[in-house]
Amino acid sequence: MKEIVTAITAVFFFILKSVLASTGDRSQMFYSCLQDCLAQNCSGSSQDSQSSLILRALQWTCSDECKYFCMWPTVNWFVEAEIGVQQFYGKWPFVRIWGIQEPAATLFSILNLVGHVVMIKRFRKEVRPSAPFYRMTHYFCFICCHAWLWSTIFHIRDVRFTEIMDYLGAFSMVLFSVYHFLSRVLAFESRSFQYSLFFGIAIGFYFVYHSYTTFFVKMDYGYNMLINIAFGACAAFVALVAFTTLFEVLDFPPLFWVLDAHALWHLSTAPLAILWYKFLIDDCHHMEGQKLDLEKLA
Repeated sequence: MKEIVTAITAVFFFILKSVLASTGDRSQMFYSCLQDCLAQNCSGSSQDSQSSLILRALQWTCSDECKYFCMWPTVNWFVEAEIGVQQFYGKWPFVRIWGIQEPAATLFSILNLVGHVVMIKRFRKEVRPSAPFYRMTHYFCFICCHAWLWSTIFHIRDVRFTEIMDYLGAFSMVLFSVYHFLSRVLAFESRSFQYSLFFGIAIGFYFVYHSYTTFFVKMDYGYNMLINIAFGACAAFVALVAFTTLFEVLDFPPLFWVLDAHALWHLSTAPLAILWYKFLIDDCHHMEGQKLDLEKLA
C-alpha cells in the first residue's frame, strides 16, 4: 500500500511540474517575437479578418496566431542550442492540420468513440433486453461516448471550457466504471439494490461536487489527473489500463510534431473497448444463467 501511495504521489508531482514549467513561453526569444507580432498584427479592428474561415470557426484569435507562429522559431532555437524541445503554456508544440490543434489525439479519440458505438450495436444483437445489466451497459456506453466526444472537441481546440469538459468526461467514465464494478460484484447479494443505490448516490454527489469545484473554484490539471489515476486503479482491467497509462505519464515531445505520448495513450485505449464489450456480452449471458438457476431454486 505504501508503494502505491508513493507511486501516485510521484506521478502527481511529475504532472504538476510538467504543467507549471513551460520553459518555451517564458523564453526571451518567444516573448520578444510575441510582442512584435501583437504590435504589428493585432492592434487594428480587423485583426482577425485575415484568418481563414476554419480558423475563425475554431476561435483562433490574432493573439493565438502570434503565439503559434512565434513558437516554431523558438523551438528551432532550443533544438539548435541542444537544449531540447520545450513546452509552451504547459503543452508540447504541435503542427496544426486544418486548424486542428492536436491531430493525432483527435483522430484516436474518434477511434475510441467509434469503438463504443460499434460494440454497443454488437451487444444489442447478442444480449436480450431482459438480461441483467442490459441497461447498465447502455448507460456505460452513453457516458463513454460523451467522454470521447469531448476528448475529440478538446484536442481539436484547447480552450478552458473544452479542457474542463474533457477532464470531467474522463472522470465520469472512470467513476461509472467503478460504480459498474461494485454493482456487478454485489449483483446477487440479498441487498444488492440498496448497495447499488448507496454507491450510485455517493459517487454521483462526489461527481457533482468535483464538477462544481472544477468549473467555479479552480481547474487543476495535476489534481484532476491524480484523481483519475486513483479511481482508475480501483476499476476493472487494472493491468491493461495501468500499462496504457504509462503513455500518459511517460511524456515526450511529439514525433513529427504530431504524435505524442498522450495521443499514443488514446490509441492504446481503443482496443480495450472491444475487449471490454466482449467480456460484458459473455458476463450478461453468464448472469442470465445464474438468474435462471436462482429462479429454479426459489
